[in-house]
Amino acid sequence: MKRAIVLCLAVAGCASKPLPFPPRADVVAMTEAKPKPGADVLTDPAANDRYNSVLEARGDRLYAAGVRLCRFFRDTGMDVDCPG
Repeated sequence: MKRAIVLCLAVAGCASKPLPFPPRADVVAMTEAKPKPGADVLTDPAANDRYNSVLEARGDRLYAAGVRLCRFFRDTGMDVDCPG
């Protein structure tokens, strides 16, 4: 019995350490839902501009989170080319 325990401990000591998780904020950003436009974007140019601004900001957040996730996976050994 003692041999089995010692063997298990030896094997456990040789196991590679688990990979860390990517940052939660980046995962949340990558799953952010696309904002839905209101009906006023069809008739109000200012509302349309605001909606386009919201979409542009969302795109910037998604891109930044995607780059950070790419670097995270590259740093854990994945063979990827990350921008910037």
